[in-house]
Amino acid sequence: MSEIDAKVRRLMDNMPAAFKPEKAVGVDAIVQYTLNGEGGSTWNSRIADGACSVSEGPAEAPTLNILMDANDYVDMMAGRLDGMQAFMMGKIRVEGDIMLASRLMTFFN
Repeated sequence: MSEIDAKVRRLMDNMPAAFKPEKAVGVDAIVQYTLNGEGGSTWNSRIADGACSVSEGPAEAPTLNILMDANDYVDMMAGRLDGMQAFMMGKIRVEGDIMLASRLMTFFN
């Protein structure tokens, strides 16, 4: 397992603990993270009923699919890359509910 793969896995494993349910009231969504490049993998998170769960692998019918390089994902989660700037620069592609994408980072510490 590469260092970047280990970082992605750790971030995904910690996502439920970082979830702020009060910020996601009324949300019922499946978010797929399609991470490319070194450490690339596909993950999905279910946000519903005040909870967040994460599993490895693609979702059957995601509400939102976020496509980006695994290194950029790690940098974004560490605060070294601004998500909106990355989107404007083409480092992040979004398929599906763009409004959910714009709110997603507020759901987590």
